[in-house]
Amino acid sequence: MTKRSDAEIARTRAFWLSSKPGVTAAPAVSPDAPLWWIVALALIVALGVQASFAPALAFRGATPSLVTLVVAWYGLRSGVARGFAFGLFAGACEDALGGGTGVAWTFATGIAGALAGRIANTWLADTKLVLVPGIALLTLARIAIFTLVLAIGGKPIPLGATLVHVALWQSVFDAVLALAALRIVPTLGGLGAYRR
Repeated sequence: MTKRSDAEIARTRAFWLSSKPGVTAAPAVSPDAPLWWIVALALIVALGVQASFAPALAFRGATPSLVTLVVAWYGLRSGVARGFAFGLFAGACEDALGGGTGVAWTFATGIAGALAGRIANTWLADTKLVLVPGIALLTLARIAIFTLVLAIGGKPIPLGATLVHVALWQSVFDAVLALAALRIVPTLGGLGAYRR
């Protein structure tokens, strides 16, 4: 067992002191936000794959949303404000590539990043039992917000049953991709708690 650094011990103590008794516990590992160039590279790859190859992977009308996974990963590692800001940027890139959606993906992805950032630095962020279903719920919330923004903007939206069908399949698709990512890269850039 290696000795922990003084900064790591101080950070752990600060989390324990800031936790409300009975509500949540301090996380087993407190990750730092990923480096900007890693996040930028991940977003570029996600946008490229999503724009090029995701339509070929369509299953029952649903395609994987790698942008959602990258935004959730960053929000989970950095908190609400940064997750929201990164989500806005990623959604704006998605709107620019997609065309015809106005700012729907911008707002939907920004709110998804904020929701993912909400559980950063809590015990919920430490386990696959929460993360995989959390990605599925985050995907459903993102699609619901996207549809709401389209409706507010007066844009045509798919029929209700079709939209629900696609949203449910996409949430399953994203959850499976998240589980695969957690299995392939268990540390997700140094976060050892995901090995559980």
